[in-house]
Amino acid sequence: MACKHCDHCQIEHHEHHEHEKKENKLDIILYIIAIIFLGMSFIPVFSNIKVIFILLSILLSGYELLFNGIKNIFKLDFEEDTLMTIAVIAAFCLGEYVESSLVIILFRLGEFLEERAVNKSNESIKEIVKIKADTANRVIKDVIETVDVKEIKIGDIILIKPGEKIPVDCKVIYGETQIDSSSLTGESKPVFVSKEMEILSGGVNLTGSITCEVLRDAENSAAAQIVDLVYEATNNKGKTEKFITRFSKIYTPIVILIAVLIAIIPFIFNLDVKDWIMRALIFLVASCPCSLVISVPLSFFTGLGKISKKGMIIKGTKHIENLAGATVIAFDKTGTLTTGNMKIDTLESFNSYNKETILSYMYSLELLSNHPIGTAIKNYSKEIEQKKVEDYKEIAGYGLYGKIEDREILFGNRKLLEQYEIKINNEIPENAICLSVGKEIAGYVILTEEIRNESNNIVKELKDIEIKKVIMLTGDNLKSAENIGNRINVDEIKANLLPKDKLTVIEELKKTDEKVIFVGDGINDSPVLASSSFGIAMGAGASIASITADGILISNNISTIPSIIKTARRVMNVVKANIIFSLIIKAIVLILGAFGIAPIWLAILADTGVTFLTVLNAVKNIK
Repeated sequence: MACKHCDHCQIEHHEHHEHEKKENKLDIILYIIAIIFLGMSFIPVFSNIKVIFILLSILLSGYELLFNGIKNIFKLDFEEDTLMTIAVIAAFCLGEYVESSLVIILFRLGEFLEERAVNKSNESIKEIVKIKADTANRVIKDVIETVDVKEIKIGDIILIKPGEKIPVDCKVIYGETQIDSSSLTGESKPVFVSKEMEILSGGVNLTGSITCEVLRDAENSAAAQIVDLVYEATNNKGKTEKFITRFSKIYTPIVILIAVLIAIIPFIFNLDVKDWIMRALIFLVASCPCSLVISVPLSFFTGLGKISKKGMIIKGTKHIENLAGATVIAFDKTGTLTTGNMKIDTLESFNSYNKETILSYMYSLELLSNHPIGTAIKNYSKEIEQKKVEDYKEIAGYGLYGKIEDREILFGNRKLLEQYEIKINNEIPENAICLSVGKEIAGYVILTEEIRNESNNIVKELKDIEIKKVIMLTGDNLKSAENIGNRINVDEIKANLLPKDKLTVIEELKKTDEKVIFVGDGINDSPVLASSSFGIAMGAGASIASITADGILISNNISTIPSIIKTARRVMNVVKANIIFSLIIKAIVLILGAFGIAPIWLAILADTGVTFLTVLNAVKNIK
């Protein structure tokens, strides 16, 4: 992980931001005065001091650029400021005063427009960074005190009032409310929470006050980890970004060498020196690789922000390329396509027993165990009578035994009933969990996992964005797997898999040159998440920073995955379009400049104009 961003750093960042805003206002005022001076230079009455007005125009609008450029010349650091400074000074010395001023004026205009577009693209990232709360209301012996969130410790009791951010991950112990977690998950619908429910930091309490027990301190809560992931993500460059960085380091010295050669041609062939030096200056101005160096990282950065608004945090721009290129997607079943909760699929009763009676027996036994079956039974009917159980025991791998109303009750699989020599009807399915009362079968249930609502259409939506194949991987038996997989229409089902078997499946798919997305729970599936082309872990919690996935689906909503893939693809399309557009325009202007056809304003347009257009393309077309 990147270093933690402490409050001191945030204060410094805020102060730096305020200082920058003041500087920007001053720059704009000076820029306007510079334009006025340039305009005054065209008034005939000021013809005698025209040069002074133009010089003031240059200094007021480009003092910082000129200072950096001159400094870089001595360092032999030929970046954008250096090239512009050489062009401005040389044009002024050659008597091309208006052109010299136009270089600075138009260049600064491009910078202002670029900065505005870049700031707009940062909005999504800034919103995420704001999810961390600064303070919390700690409760000690009925006394409420507002303290720095860093002082909150695990086990503390806190009060969260309406309108306040959730400061840390916690569990509700009193009260109920609705929480706006849109900044965290991208989901606009408020979430209802009540007693015993866990809530993640970063959301906003909307309606009622709730008292909560702290589960994780501020540093290890979801909001802090998400903010850290966002900061880390902006520093993890992809292959395309790294290529552009390397390209500009090679490209710029070559262009400068060509410009120098153009400038010395008239001395060799006895040509017009001023004309050829102007050509060299035009070549320098037009050649700046700003449009690539700025727009490519910005496109990835904008993509990160847009994807985060859809409920996923990606651990670096380098992963966007793999996400965009995905052709196959594999889902873990439990907790991904399903909720992880069980529900009753079939309930049958025999002889004189009705369904309410057998449900009562089943539920009474299950309440004494740790099985999730009890919840499934409870959810099946609103009113279930709980009966007193005596001589209760749990038989590992088989089921439950107990006495209810002086009658022996068994609830479990076939092996349990066979152990107690109870005859089983051949019509009862193999996967049934049977209930016997006395020595006869009273009924059975067949359980199935609860499918997420969003799983029902996920395959169709993925096919609509041209994902070739959707696979379901699970450690469950084939019959249970087929029950889920066939209902949501996956292309392929692979069951009875150990974690290492899932890893083998992903590796085999990658050998066929497919880029594979794997979606899992982020804990048991860590090796598979790490091995896949792009790993998606479900949910947020204590260990999201250490999960091996490339993306964390904070929203837990898999229906957003197709839209997220489309955004990643738009990022790559915009990047490719910007690279092609920039290189073509620059090539045209460089050739025209070398032949003395392009004026200096066209060279500036090829630099700042193209940069602005590519930045605008990144901001407007990535959704």
